[in-house]
Amino acid sequence: MFERYTEKARRVIFFARYEASQFGSPFIEPEHLLLGILRDDKEIIRQLLLKVDLETARQDVDSRIKPGTKTIPTNVDLPLSEHLKRVLKYGAEEAERLNHQHIGTAHLLLGLMTEKEFASAEFLSRHGATLDSLRKRIEALGGQTLKALGELPPR
Repeated sequence: MFERYTEKARRVIFFARYEASQFGSPFIEPEHLLLGILRDDKEIIRQLLLKVDLETARQDVDSRIKPGTKTIPTNVDLPLSEHLKRVLKYGAEEAERLNHQHIGTAHLLLGLMTEKEFASAEFLSRHGATLDSLRKRIEALGGQTLKALGELPPR
């Protein structure tokens, strides 16, 4: 399922699973994915969301996730929620729209922005991001910068 994902994007999904287990969630949700991005890919956040203080962002997202019982071990393979499956689908569509063969964390951020009811989309919007503005920033970074950031694999 994750063959097209860059190593960074795979790592972010791993951290999303970790975040879900820390909250005692039975599923990996879009908010957990945003926490995974904040945890692992600070450089792409700085490049695309210049105004975000990472620690404040983490606290904001943390405060919106309802904790469950923390009885889920971190080694349990949690399923993806239907919402997160849609985010991943949208991220893949965004990669295709940009003519990128691989799906990176920048594409996952675009996927998080596609449905406004997600707390992650609301958070990103409050920090000045729109789907259109993120697309433009990603396009402006260009292929070489995205490769340097680990968003696209080297050829």
